[in-house]
Amino acid sequence: MRTVTVKSPGSCGEFIQGIYQEQPCLVSCPIDLYSNIRIVEGPATRMLDTKAVQMLDLIFSEYSIPREEKHHINIQMSSEIPIEKGMASSTADIAGIARGLSAYYDLGLSDKTIAELCVFIEPTDNIMFERLNLFNHVCGDVLMNFEAQLEAQILIVEFKGAVNTMNFHRQQDGYTREEVDRFEAVLKLFKQGLQDKNLNAIGRACTESARLNQKILYKPHLEALAALSEEFGGHGVITGHSGTVIGVLYSEEAFDYTAFMQRFLNVVPKKDYDALFLKNIIPGGLRVSIEN
Repeated sequence: MRTVTVKSPGSCGEFIQGIYQEQPCLVSCPIDLYSNIRIVEGPATRMLDTKAVQMLDLIFSEYSIPREEKHHINIQMSSEIPIEKGMASSTADIAGIARGLSAYYDLGLSDKTIAELCVFIEPTDNIMFERLNLFNHVCGDVLMNFEAQLEAQILIVEFKGAVNTMNFHRQQDGYTREEVDRFEAVLKLFKQGLQDKNLNAIGRACTESARLNQKILYKPHLEALAALSEEFGGHGVITGHSGTVIGVLYSEEAFDYTAFMQRFLNVVPKKDYDALFLKNIIPGGLRVSIEN
């Protein structure tokens, strides 16, 4: 009896997000919080949520899997990723289901195909790709691949409130010409920072992208956290452009965590956030294991 398990990373929002060559785009910031999917033979033991059912139906339709097969597979889902915070919880779930069904039925789906399937359902993060890329989260196109990878530490603040991603993307205002030009400068700085392995440059790009996004989804504590990051040796802030999460990019050798937290607790009221995480920024990609 075949058993497939998939681990899909969540994200601390996006390193950068904006408009490039007249296309909406982002670079997700994958972290070590995971959605877990397990597919085994046998009748279902629980109801799937709406988006999971949509992905199941889409794959069965696209790849001509007999509908009666749905009665013979049991898809189990669990997740560590907070929902509606801009942390890719939904993408991690549906991309994990796509990867799991691909492995279970030997469909051989590529990361690119999985991304394209995901955008049929909703605007999508690009956590399914192992390597960083600039991604059109509305149509699923990869606009630019980055040769370098980024691994670092991040202090994540899960602020209160929730954002429905579908509604957010419907309501986005357009960028001005000046803002598009500013984002191109952000992208250039981010790309150069990756090539040079320069976390300060990467952090500056991320912080500027977060500021550009303030008119679309305002975060009242963004500037306070950016200032604290700079004061105590962080490299900048990374935000959920379509959510409430804000992360401080740091490296252990440079960051004064104790002093940062002492000041943070005085600056940000506890009533404004739900949780703090110390996490790692990791390569993306969907991790699959198969037992026959």
